[in-house]
Amino acid sequence: MFKDSNATRTKLFGGLAGVAALVLFSACSADDSAEQTPADQDTQTHTTQGTQTPEETTEDTQTADATDGTQGSGNDAVFDVIDAVEAEYDGGFIVDIDRDDNGSSYDVDVVVGNEVIELDVTPDGNISVDERESEDDKVAKAERATVTVTDALNEAFNQHADATLDQIDLDEDDGSLRWEVELDGTDGSDIELDIPAT
Repeated sequence: MFKDSNATRTKLFGGLAGVAALVLFSACSADDSAEQTPADQDTQTHTTQGTQTPEETTEDTQTADATDGTQGSGNDAVFDVIDAVEAEYDGGFIVDIDRDDNGSSYDVDVVVGNEVIELDVTPDGNISVDERESEDDKVAKAERATVTVTDALNEAFNQHADATLDQIDLDEDDGSLRWEVELDGTDGSDIELDIPAT
């Protein structure tokens, strides 16, 4: 009986020793994690300082885009008009925009399928349909053009950032498809540009 007691005590002490070792090991691991955290934070601090915040990234990207010619000033209300028309007529191709003298609305011709839809669009995005007609000439030009109205306006505003759109029209002269752009300069001058459409 005494012998069995010793065996039980040995097992009990062995089990307690194992639990103590496990607790000690866990405590050491937790200490190692705590010691590593400041180093990790230090690394993260250096990394964060080397990266840009989302706002900085967006600003820098827009600045770079404006300089390399892929994005125009974007300040002219015509860009809001284009966005509204493209949202309403997905897959449509704008071939003509004419700003009213007071700038309160724009006449926009958009080719959708084999039809030209003439719209009256306000800068805040209100669209009303003036007329729908088949104009094979405008449809054919829209099918051939590879430069969109937005691309052409970006190019125009890159050259004349403070100007305002008066009119842009997809036209063909001597077999050459081009955007005819008319801008109003801040000094009241008329600026005319031809931008290739293919």
